[in-house]
Amino acid sequence: MSFIAWIDFDQADRDRTRRIMDLFGNEESRDELGLGAIRDALADLMFPGTSTIQTRLRYMMFVPWIYQIAGREKGTASSRRDLARALEIRLIDALDRGGEKNGVIGSDARERLKRLPSDVYWAGLLALGIRQFQGSRNACLEAGPGEASRLWSPGLPDAPEGFLTDPTFQAHFALTSAEADFMRDRLAHEAPGSLFTLLSRAQNDAECDFIWLHPARADWRGEIQSLVLHAERFSRLMLGASLLYNLMLSEKAASRQGAEHGEWSDRVEFYLSRLKDWAENTPPEIFEDWSLPELWDVIRTTPHAVKPQTCRFIEDWRSTVRACSGKVSSDDAARQLVQERESRLKGPKSRFRNDGALARWRGASGATQMSFRWQIVSSHLKDLQHAK
Repeated sequence: MSFIAWIDFDQADRDRTRRIMDLFGNEESRDELGLGAIRDALADLMFPGTSTIQTRLRYMMFVPWIYQIAGREKGTASSRRDLARALEIRLIDALDRGGEKNGVIGSDARERLKRLPSDVYWAGLLALGIRQFQGSRNACLEAGPGEASRLWSPGLPDAPEGFLTDPTFQAHFALTSAEADFMRDRLAHEAPGSLFTLLSRAQNDAECDFIWLHPARADWRGEIQSLVLHAERFSRLMLGASLLYNLMLSEKAASRQGAEHGEWSDRVEFYLSRLKDWAENTPPEIFEDWSLPELWDVIRTTPHAVKPQTCRFIEDWRSTVRACSGKVSSDDAARQLVQERESRLKGPKSRFRNDGALARWRGASGATQMSFRWQIVSSHLKDLQHAK
């Protein structure tokens, strides 16, 4: 659901609509069915160096520049760490002065910020070879003068004049052409066969919700096309399991509420509708020639470990979906499979077993379709394409 129209209902209808909207806003992205390792492995293969908590690509420049400045500071490693944090906080104000409103890390927390930009981008900087030092942020600032020059890629562009040293400096997310070329070079060097690298060379924006809807998909070949097909099928198949999980919990919560009409009854209707749409738009035959053993082989090429029980759950879920023609909401085998999976993962904290855990549930867990970080990646690609 993307919107709810405000039609001229009576007050009871308006109250009910507001209640639904409030409940739908409490979405949790937790991996309740243990699918995260496969999701992350496919995302890493397609889009190396990215994560779901990144915002704008130029942080890949900001963080090294900050650590270069802090690394040149005389004194103790502790004083350099304090300076690095101060500069990361100072960056918030500089971006604000530059008119940047979207994607600014810490814009609300400011000095209370706990997850700094360096924390968000540190792993990605290593994956793309921008950071050549293998250690932690603290260890990076303990490097001696002779080591400092080897911490970062030698092609890293210089920081703008006055960067975070001039109190009036205005920071912007727009990459310079030299910075964009550097990022493309890093991608080509560290991940030459990745989809991220291929798309980084494109000249036009692509507006699509999922990578498999990309207008250039028909032109992709080999491993890239295979990865996208695996991602599409996995995302579409497992959305049904996630929706069924949320439906079953909503039914349980509604039965505890004991009211014929209420927020949990609304939620049941919502998930029934979504599962109906999912079944209509996801014909089981699209999974018939999908080789799951091939998918497991692909995952094994990454650091992400997938347990045999997870593989069996996905294999069993595919078989169940095919057997019931996608009508999982009314299929006892599908319901049992989902309940047993969550119960095995959560043990005594299972929401099917633990009334307290169910009472704390906010009404939506992992109910959105997996996109493999495409929203983040598409933002990064736009930053590359719009470099000045």
